[in-house]
Amino acid sequence: MTGVPAMGLVLGRLLVSAAQTGWLWVGFRFARFLVRPVIGEDQVAMDSKGVTWRQWRGPGSEVHHLPYSDVAAFPEPVGSVTALLHTGKVVELASVGELEHEALWKRLCGLSELGVTPKVLTACVPEGREAIALPEGGVVLRREWDGGIERAWALGGVVLLLLVSAAVVMWRQGIDGATVEGPLFAVALVGFVGWVGLKACPSFQSRREWEIRPGVLEKVRYRIGRPIRVNHGVKSLEVRQDETGELGTPEWVYSSLFLNTPKGPVRLERGSASAQYIQHLGQWLAHRLKVPLNVRAIQDELPKVKSSRRCRTG
Repeated sequence: MTGVPAMGLVLGRLLVSAAQTGWLWVGFRFARFLVRPVIGEDQVAMDSKGVTWRQWRGPGSEVHHLPYSDVAAFPEPVGSVTALLHTGKVVELASVGELEHEALWKRLCGLSELGVTPKVLTACVPEGREAIALPEGGVVLRREWDGGIERAWALGGVVLLLLVSAAVVMWRQGIDGATVEGPLFAVALVGFVGWVGLKACPSFQSRREWEIRPGVLEKVRYRIGRPIRVNHGVKSLEVRQDETGELGTPEWVYSSLFLNTPKGPVRLERGSASAQYIQHLGQWLAHRLKVPLNVRAIQDELPKVKSSRRCRTG
């Protein structure tokens, strides 16, 4: 395409690629949603010792077995039947055939003698988290992290696309003639490639975790460079249930977990409507911090402001 600047060609191709990728991703997810109930099948067998299941989604599906001794609870089914392990990991047992989920869940609870929540909250890592023992004592609590493999593959594809774009810009210099904008644009693309490449490396991905020792909770944020650490001496933990609304009608209720420190309360975690999860997290932390946990319901101390009277000042 002679007569068309390289920057216009590359930017147009990048925009088209982004649009195509978005539509392909949405189409794949929608097709999977439609096809799974048609060709998919969940096979679940259980006895008084454990549960065996197979999620058939095509050739090569594996058979899994889970003893009840590894399970802390069977949460109430919402779209799928799951098992919460003592490690905090959630295992999906069945997701096809929602009409049978209630009966399957009740059968699992009956045979395993387990309920919706763990019998001993302090012995089960909160859902979606993982706990790692520290060599010098204490424990690290963080959200489940798979090393960012899927993210690394996605960002790797972006790096390849940007490198090809930079090469095309420089190659077009021989066709369109040497310009100042072309090499500068190629350099900008290469710089962006370096930034995306760093984000793709698991060791450079930002993550947060808590280091927990008796009476001390240290927030740690890992990113490029040295980790950022914030130390809190903890006297007690407190679960608050706050109600937020407009015109006197509650819009939502959310629970928060606070650290009571010598410098004042510090919000540690907020859950939109999952008071059960926040209380579980509070019980687990309080047991390892060796501090008391207070549970109370409070109204939002800030005055409620009608949306029609809100204004900005600046």
